Amino acid sequence: MNTDLKNKVASFLEAFEYVFDRDWEYTKEMLGVMEDTDEQIENSKKLGLEIVSIISRDGTFLNPKVDDKTEDWGHRGDLLKKYRDLKEAIKL
Repeated sequence: MNTDLKNKVASFLEAFEYVFDRDWEYTKEMLGVMEDTDEQIENSKKLGLEIVSIISRDGTFLNPKVDDKTEDWGHRGDLLKKYRDLKEAIKL
């Protein structure tokens, strides 16, 4: 890979990581994403509703910290796989 392209890919990955990992709390705030409270989770359990944890409370979009990291909405699982493959390919 030529140096210019590698630098552009690295720059993109860094920006992607800031939005979807390092600044995840801010990203959620800007998107209006609110986590369920402990009370809401408990009420859902009492009602017998299935609770699917896509991202744990201490996880991020890129590092969801859940057992099933492929739990998907849209093409998120594919995006994460390709992100990790690209990062490995350029050795970041």
